Amino acid sequence: MKRALGPGLLCAALVLFATVAAASSVPVSQEVDLESGIVAGAAARPGTDSPRELTTDLRYVVSPQITNNLLLRLGAEWERFGFAASPASAVPDTLQHVNAIVGFDYQLADQWLMRAEVQPGVYGDFRQTGWRQVDVPLVIGAAYLKSADLQWFFGLRVDAKSQLPVLPAFGFRWQMDETWTLNMQLPQPRVEYGINGKHLAYLGAVIKAGTFTVGERFGSDRGNPRLNGATVDYTEVRVGPGWSWKVLPTATIEAEAGYAPWRIWDFFDQNVQLHSSPAPYLQLGCHLRF
Repeated sequence: MKRALGPGLLCAALVLFATVAAASSVPVSQEVDLESGIVAGAAARPGTDSPRELTTDLRYVVSPQITNNLLLRLGAEWERFGFAASPASAVPDTLQHVNAIVGFDYQLADQWLMRAEVQPGVYGDFRQTGWRQVDVPLVIGAAYLKSADLQWFFGLRVDAKSQLPVLPAFGFRWQMDETWTLNMQLPQPRVEYGINGKHLAYLGAVIKAGTFTVGERFGSDRGNPRLNGATVDYTEVRVGPGWSWKVLPTATIEAEAGYAPWRIWDFFDQNVQLHSSPAPYLQLGCHLRF
């Protein structure tokens, strides 16, 4: 029952938002992103834990245009990390979140754009859910459009439950010529090579991270009661090449493979930290914009 909570709530939210979008008389844009991947298990060195991992991320956002300068952002997201960990390991079987997305895009000036959104939801292992699993991260960003070929990006992620409650970010996108683009935007910095209007090859990295609260019996079930109800920062870095194919003007399919050199589960409030050995990964994604 609890395992179905995240997808069930998300599907209900998608139906609601899509109905609102269809009934609205104002201009509306919509985004749908679905990604699924696997990280292989690896030989564990002393002091490491390297389970196989399955990930799924589904996100929907509808953006009605309120004025010429203002777009609302309303949506929902479900992301799940599933780990094939041993029963004695402190690695959770599951870390996932289901959350709403409420925010806006605003054009401050001709060359300046701003985005702000809150992501209230449940962030935990979903073995046990309650108010301790509720979190409200905030994301604020700005873009400076220097030219059609060069844009600068600045941002902050604020999460009071994380070991790093305020995390700044900086990046840029530079189209060097008709084929090469440096797209250095976190959490997916990459170098892109445009083959034609439909196909794009790239080499880059993906940073996946989140803060979660495990259940009240999580530690006891693993012989370490001090981890009961603990907060864990999970961070994962993937590096590798990928391929993007625009199958329709509104639809893009991506596939990438490479190595995950760093996965870390940091129960920082209990001074317990687990690292993973490097392991290969494969990810597929579908992105709709209409």
